[in-house]
Amino acid sequence: MDNLRVCFLGTGSMGSAVLRGLINSGHPVELISATTKSEESAVSFRAIGVSALSVEQSPDANALLSGDADVVVLGVKPYQIVDVLTEIAEELPKNSVVISMAGGIELKTMAASLPEHKNLIRSMPNTPAMVGQAVTGLASHSTASADALDAAQWLFSSVGEVVKVEEQQINALSAISGSGPAWIYFIIEQWEKVAISKGFTQEQAETLVRSTLFGSAALLADSGEEPSVLRKNVTSPGGTTERIIATLDEANLEKLFSSALDAAVNRANEIAAAKD
Repeated sequence: MDNLRVCFLGTGSMGSAVLRGLINSGHPVELISATTKSEESAVSFRAIGVSALSVEQSPDANALLSGDADVVVLGVKPYQIVDVLTEIAEELPKNSVVISMAGGIELKTMAASLPEHKNLIRSMPNTPAMVGQAVTGLASHSTASADALDAAQWLFSSVGEVVKVEEQQINALSAISGSGPAWIYFIIEQWEKVAISKGFTQEQAETLVRSTLFGSAALLADSGEEPSVLRKNVTSPGGTTERIIATLDEANLEKLFSSALDAAVNRANEIAAAKD
């Protein structure tokens, strides 16, 4: 994989995170190219050795840079995917691996725009990619080669863990891990509000909640125990923690989380249907 030419079309927060993770993993920077919206962003990438063009100054930047790429990563918004694929179709090498990071855009939609290209992959990384702690889901088109999927796994391994799934699972995966950080941050927000309502300062609430979260996650990772075991270790019979768990259990969090996930999957299906 060390000699693969990787081109990022669109370098927002996620595309930039994967690009920088690839560099940090030791991939030769001279084999990495990128297109950006603004010339300012292109200049910043060129400063670290990436071959970068902005669509602001070069409207055909996507077609120009993807012309010799082994792997093309689509970091543009979902509504831009079809237009970008149409734009690069004639220049793109037939054996290139084309990876979309756009939620809701199905492989059949990509294939309709690239009928002569077989190595099509959907990916769903999450924002911890920015600190090298992502979880990325991958789903490949039925025509994609094993080598193509391996290349995608190699790429996203530079920013964390990778899970291979069938395409019918990718929307659920997106809701679980792709949107997962938002679940966590929302819970933290509410947890801190409760702490403040009990008389703690904002600073104290942040320390109590965030340090507890970080420490608990570290213990889960280091201990090798199941969450249920660690929970029971904290929950003394007849104690205060038992009352907390009982109250949360009465709220039927499993049903609530399932409803939230279903809502996200339904929205992804709506986005996909709009592109059919």
